[in-house]
Amino acid sequence: MTVEHWELFYRGGALAACPTGPDPNYTLDVRDAWVEFFASLADGARLLDIGTGNGAVALIARETALAAGRRFEIHGSDLALIDPPRQVRGGAAIFDGITFHGGIPTERLPFEESSFDAVSGQFALEYTRVADALREIFRVLKPGGRARFSVHHADSVVVRNAGLSLAQSNLVLEETRIFRRLRAFVEAERNALAQPRARAKAAEAQAALNQCASQLRQVVATTVNAHTLRVTLDAVQQLLSARHRWSAAELDREITRVEREVRASARRLQDLVSAAMPETAIRRVVDTAAGFGFETSEPRPQFQSGETLVAWLIDLRRPDASVVSIAAG
Repeated sequence: MTVEHWELFYRGGALAACPTGPDPNYTLDVRDAWVEFFASLADGARLLDIGTGNGAVALIARETALAAGRRFEIHGSDLALIDPPRQVRGGAAIFDGITFHGGIPTERLPFEESSFDAVSGQFALEYTRVADALREIFRVLKPGGRARFSVHHADSVVVRNAGLSLAQSNLVLEETRIFRRLRAFVEAERNALAQPRARAKAAEAQAALNQCASQLRQVVATTVNAHTLRVTLDAVQQLLSARHRWSAAELDREITRVEREVRASARRLQDLVSAAMPETAIRRVVDTAAGFGFETSEPRPQFQSGETLVAWLIDLRRPDASVVSIAAG
């Protein structure tokens, strides 16, 4: 499984992949659920945050501990090659005391058995091979240790917005193919400078590019959340403005970079939509966890501001004296 599209995102320095408000980290009810979970841990607790990305939930754990006058030993793991202290602005300071492990599949954690008091995961468990991941999480939790996971629900606002953004990405990349039109215009314009007879072709290429841009602007005007289209239109305008300052090779590299970022974003959105679960699938996850020996509770919907569904919460606990053998791989 390739995760280059996620690594590209994390290198950009964003703290949370699916922020629930204007702040870079999780806020309101989502943050409160994590603060409540971490506040119940004793001083000196050892915590593992799976699918940590750029450490959004690990950071909430650190802040919760500091507010309570406690210290946690916090570890964050991710399949992607992450480095939050370097990639997030001010990361060396805000992640002080947090250890990150990149390139680590949750299905094969490099930690000793019964080594963590708690495991957390915000939009993480559902991206794994769930049964294998639960087996590993059970293994690394201490007896009495607890786990909490916030997972994508198929009817959540996060998944709904991802679907809308994915449709916008398709409009950019497959329907209008605006970056291809941009390349064609730039090339035709350069040819026209050297060969005046090629001016008609340049004018045609410019008209085609303008038509694509106009189509995107029309959708923006009738769409509440048109972030993907706005970013694309802004990028195209900036590239057009810079085309006379850059060489052909420099401009082509920059167009390629921007298009690559849009395609990577589309792949992340597709991953998100594919990972989302209906309620029946979430309940099967809980049943699977019970089969590995976890004590389970009823999964529950998680709302933002008390009304907007953003995820479902799953809480698990490894019994104090487990009598259930971990199933063999």
